[in-house]
Amino acid sequence: GPVLVLAGPGAGKTFCLIERVRYLIEHWRADPARICAVTFTNKAAEEIGARLHRDLGPRVEAVHRGTIHALCAEILRVHGEAVGVPRGFGIADEDTQDVVLRRLGVRVHKRRVWMLSQFGRHRLQGQPLEADVAATCARYLDVLRARRLVDFDDLVLLTDEMFTARPDLAAAVAARWDHLLVDEFQDLNGPQYR
Repeated sequence: GPVLVLAGPGAGKTFCLIERVRYLIEHWRADPARICAVTFTNKAAEEIGARLHRDLGPRVEAVHRGTIHALCAEILRVHGEAVGVPRGFGIADEDTQDVVLRRLGVRVHKRRVWMLSQFGRHRLQGQPLEADVAATCARYLDVLRARRLVDFDDLVLLTDEMFTARPDLAAAVAARWDHLLVDEFQDLNGPQYR
């Protein structure tokens, strides 16, 4: 059944997740392809994969593992047109985001980093923005859309929007797995949780 591990940094939460996957496969004979392990960093996803492969062999390659952003990107690549995401969309990395903000007239690098942080807090957590920052955020999103790009916040927000608008797609995606394990669950924001 459901398990929640509460522990401080370095206490072994990722190790517990890995052992849980092992337990599901070895004890309950769970099909590795029916297990999804979500992390916050590529490094953690690679660590999970390497440890599982070392301990259980190549059959664990079927365990779906990766960051929440990678999972959302994968889902949007298949179903994104349901919420207006164009097929073959690109993902704006930090350098691209920086270039877009520079072209929008945000000259100071620290200001661009601060603005992206404010955009994320606003879009993911509903925190209000000052009028000038809100206007820049709207222009930033317009530029991304014109270039068929989404940013990392979009990956989560658009997947959440799609699942809310299309419960049938949410159910189809959920049906892919019997077991969902989330590393660093306490760090999820509302859209990531949904």
